[in-house]
Parts: sequence; C-alpha cells; structure tokens
Amino acid sequence: MSLQLIKKFKEESERNILQFIGEVGKFDGIEGVNLSNFYKTTKENPLYAFITEDEVVILMLDWQPYCTEELADEEMYLGQKPLYFSQDKHRVSPAWILNDFIRNYKDAMCEAKIELNNIWGVLISNSYFINYEDMGGIWDDMGITVYHNFKKAPMPYVYYSTSYHESLALPQVKAFKLWCDVIGDVKYDPFAFDDIDADYDEMEYGLNDKDTPETFRCNDEDDEDVEGDDFLFAGSHRKRPLCAEILPPIPHPQEELEKMIGCQRIKSQINDLIQLTRYNKKMHHFYPDWKQHQISLHAIFFGRPGTGKTTVCKIYGGLLKEAGVLSKGHVVVCNRGTFVGPNWGDEEAAIQQAMKKAKGGVLMIDEAYLLNSNHPNDPGKLILPLFMDILSNEQQRDIAIVLCGYKEQMLKLLELNPGLASRFPNHFEFEDFSINELMKITSSRMTEYGYHFTRSGLLKYKAVLTEAYRVRNPNNWGNARFVANLLENIYITHAKRCMKSKKNKDMKSFFAITPADIQPIEVPREKRRIGF
Repeated sequence: MSLQLIKKFKEESERNILQFIGEVGKFDGIEGVNLSNFYKTTKENPLYAFITEDEVVILMLDWQPYCTEELADEEMYLGQKPLYFSQDKHRVSPAWILNDFIRNYKDAMCEAKIELNNIWGVLISNSYFINYEDMGGIWDDMGITVYHNFKKAPMPYVYYSTSYHESLALPQVKAFKLWCDVIGDVKYDPFAFDDIDADYDEMEYGLNDKDTPETFRCNDEDDEDVEGDDFLFAGSHRKRPLCAEILPPIPHPQEELEKMIGCQRIKSQINDLIQLTRYNKKMHHFYPDWKQHQISLHAIFFGRPGTGKTTVCKIYGGLLKEAGVLSKGHVVVCNRGTFVGPNWGDEEAAIQQAMKKAKGGVLMIDEAYLLNSNHPNDPGKLILPLFMDILSNEQQRDIAIVLCGYKEQMLKLLELNPGLASRFPNHFEFEDFSINELMKITSSRMTEYGYHFTRSGLLKYKAVLTEAYRVRNPNNWGNARFVANLLENIYITHAKRCMKSKKNKDMKSFFAITPADIQPIEVPREKRRIGF
C-alpha cells in the first residue's frame, strides 16, 4: 500500500474529505489511533494518526468556536511562533502546531528505533484562510495538506480502532507515549488516560460499526463518575462533551500578580487571603490541635470585559496551589453554554464533569448572571442551586469556584439567590482602566512582538485611544480587550504596508509603527435618549 494513503489524502476533494476521514479508519490495513490526550501543544484540537505498514498520516481538526476569515502566516519573527490574524484577534498557526507535532512524532519513533518511511500531515479547519491559494506551496514544503472553509459543517466524525494489530499501531503508540512521558511534553489534562493497552472506545466524534451520525456514543472519560458507563441522556444515545477551556497552572503567580497593571485593591485582597491560608497551615503544623480559621476559597469577580478577570483567576489558582490549599492550580473556564444542553439531565451531568475537570484548581464561570432569568422553565436556574448542593459536601474542598460578571447583574443575582452570599464571601471588584493604564498595557503588548511607535505614531495612537475612551459606552467598554483589538488592526495594516513598500532596506522598519498604520476601530457608544 506504499504511498497510497498519503496520496489519497492529498488528492481528496474538499467536498468529500469529511466523509473520507470518517471512513478511512475502517479500511483494511489501516489502523486509526486517537492521540488527542498525549500531547499539550495541540491544545484542544483533536488529533489522530492513521498507520499502515509503511505510511503514517497525522490528522488534526482545527474547529474554531467562531468561524472567521484569517490571514495565514507561517513565518516566525524574533523566535515567536507564527500567527494567523483575523480582524479582531490572532492565534498561533494551527499548521505550525501540526508540523511541530509531526517533528516530535518522528523524534519519538527514531528514539524507539521504529523506521518511518513516509509521514504526512493533514489539517482540516472550519476557518476561511484569505490567502489559501498562495499558501499551498508553503504548506506542501511543511509536509502538510490543508483543507479549509467548512463554516457550516459540524465537527467531522473520525473513526479509529478499538484494538491495534501488534505489527502496526501499537508499537508506535507505546513509543510515542513513552517519549512524551520522558520529556514531560504531555497535554495538560489531569484525567487523560494512562494505560494505552486498555480498550479504546470511539471518542465523541468517532463512530463504531453500529452507529449513525444521529446516534453515536462518546468516550469522554470524565463522564465515568456521572451515572456509570452506560448512562445516556434522555432521548439521545450521545453523551454531551464538556465545552470548557482548560488553562494550565501559571508559573510564578506572585510575580505575575505584582506585574499586573492597576488592580491595586484586588492585589491587596488576594494577598490578604493567601496570607491567612498560609497562617492556617503554619499554625496547624506547629499546633495540630489548634482550631483553624474557616476560609472559603470561592469568590465573585465583578467587572466589565477586559479588566483582567481571567488573568487574575489564573494567578489566584497558582497562588492557592503554592499556599498548599489546592493540589493543581489550573483553571477551567465555563459559561452558561457549558452546562445548559438540549436534553433533560444535561445540566447535572455537565456540572459533574466540570467539577471533575476542575478538581484541584479553579472553576471559573463567566457571565454567571446568565444562569438566572425570569422564565420559569429556564434550565439555567438549576445550575447554581446544584453547585451549592455539591459545595455543601465537606469533601469538596480541593476546588475554588469563581463567578464572574458585570457588577450590577451579579449583585442582582446575589439578591435573587441569598445562599450565594454565604458560599461566595470573597468579592473582588475590577474597575475600568484609566488612559495611562491602557497606554502601559499597550506598551506591554507591543513589547511581546518587538514593535515600537515612532514619535508621531505614538501621538496619533494616544489621540485615537483617548477619543475612543471619551465616546465609549461605560456598560460595554472593552478596556484591555479594546486595546488588543485596536493593536490587532494596527498589526494587520502595518504588515500590509511593509509588504507593499519598496523602501524597506533593513529589518528595523518592520518593527516601527507609524501614523499610517493607526486607524480607529468601532467603539460601542452609549445610546442617546430621545425626549426629556
């Protein structure tokens, strides 16, 4: 079958590729393997290997929650990973991530003395890459075939094997996992399976021979403790995978807290809480019978977007880990969509999954006020009472839950749910940044990429930022998020200008932001009232 598998992937049309990857693992002589839990740099992108006697195809699914248009770029600047740019944000190149994985996969096989004759990467994305046609040659040189623009398609199904032939996949899977364990480059997931010899079920996007796209099973191991392995939601044969972002523990959290711009009151509050937890631990060490102070780790973060709530949450988890009151210190970011599903029973099961994922760290619920509404049949009303029932269990101590949202809505939520006040006694208010603080944030973000303003560029940028601040709607002002969006727009304009200019004789000009690069972006304004 030499070269036939790679050739088939290269030649398959975009129209048929999704169907093809759902079937390729069933072909004779091909073993499909789910490697998603082994490797950290692929982040949340599902990852598979299709293995024949002399070929390996590594498949990565790049399914973004919000489909968008992006400018692809595979060049590294100042040692930084290449980035893809959209209108309001950027991200590390998924093609680079896949290429990096393939290099490491080759290294693992070389270390295990397993010969690989042919290995190829396939990236399938629901994003639209504006310069897709121009990038084909570059991706080909990287050893990758890219399919894009599946905006209206659901995450594709992937079939992979539940057992491996000794001569095909098993030696490679064992070698790769051993290599990951040795170098410590395993994807951060405290619940990733450890025994690769165990039988594999199809993951949430996989099919077995009896399944159809309408009824398929999920291999989400976090569901094991929910209702047993055979638990199925009413009206469905599918377990709903948890929709949450997992942020690894932040290194040197105290240093990161001190480096934060503004937030002086919050820094003081957090330091006071950490000192009390350390005092408790020290006193218990010297006086084991001493009655410790009862300390709740659960908190409410009041603040508008871009005021640093997620950043402080990561620092909070790291500090509590260093203080010895949390065992891991990671953060699991959830919202209403994480818990409210289409079927009866989704809510309680999702809570159990989220609690298990967050055990040892912080469970952050963004826009928590959306869990409460005036509609009597809103399933979101069940979420917070269920959490409070779980927290009443004294064994649930190795976790901190943080509710985030706008101050006014969160205060109303507390009024409607009196029990929350006692369960979440730590309140942190994140105030809007001032112009000077936003300028410091700008400087910090630009330094990450090596950019600097020219003198006239700095004057124009401050004028644009000041005007945006003046006309802002205080209820939805983006703070640091607005700065990030403004800078992303500047970076794109700057990149286009540099690529078109014929006057650039040295690299220094590529890092200078001039007035020509700076254009205002839309600012949500406060609506004017009509009448008296």
